[in-house]
Amino acid sequence: MKRKNIFGIVMGIIVVICILMAMVQFKKERITQKDNVTVLPGGVTIKKIEDDEEYDISKNYYKDYDDTGLETYVITAVFDYDSETEYIKEIRDADICEYIYKNGDGNAEIKVTGKQRKKWLEGAKKNIDNVLERMEKEDMCNFMVDEDYERLTVKMTKQYSPQTFYEDVKSVLYNEEIVQVFSGVEDWSVHFIVENMNTGYELVNVQYPQEGWNIDEDTWDE
Repeated sequence: MKRKNIFGIVMGIIVVICILMAMVQFKKERITQKDNVTVLPGGVTIKKIEDDEEYDISKNYYKDYDDTGLETYVITAVFDYDSETEYIKEIRDADICEYIYKNGDGNAEIKVTGKQRKKWLEGAKKNIDNVLERMEKEDMCNFMVDEDYERLTVKMTKQYSPQTFYEDVKSVLYNEEIVQVFSGVEDWSVHFIVENMNTGYELVNVQYPQEGWNIDEDTWDE
């Protein structure tokens, strides 16, 4: 057998051995996942927890609950959230209250100090002012809020963006709710009016949230 052939066979054996060793090492260190548990090389485990899985939004979330000296406010309408769980988690993370949980009536009950109450009020009023200031630059839409935060009047054209309109309306209504509730109003309510800017026709005139509302293509044509 020629020296060249022997050298080729030896090199082939070495390559095969290297491949087998690499496969064994990969098998030892590969990442495995079972029952929402990921096992990393070295035995490190990470358990996947679903966002809303077993997250306690009740009062039982707090182990040392004590609301002595705190003020209580109830939010009945939550906007821009897929669920009460999402809303309660975000408020807890923001650390702007002592306690927040879903009460027996299915609403968000909030316990705050006097200082925290002022922050809620200031934040809500600022959010409303931001929308109003932005609307001053709009030619096709205008928002007006009374000084008691009990009224919202919108004048707009049919060409104005429906998505922007609904987003701003939800924002103002929610923040008017916050102002009223944290000012001591038990049954908050906003007189909500929408007018066609070009014709003056009223598209919506309701007491919200006691009454529902909707604007569709037929409404504009009336």
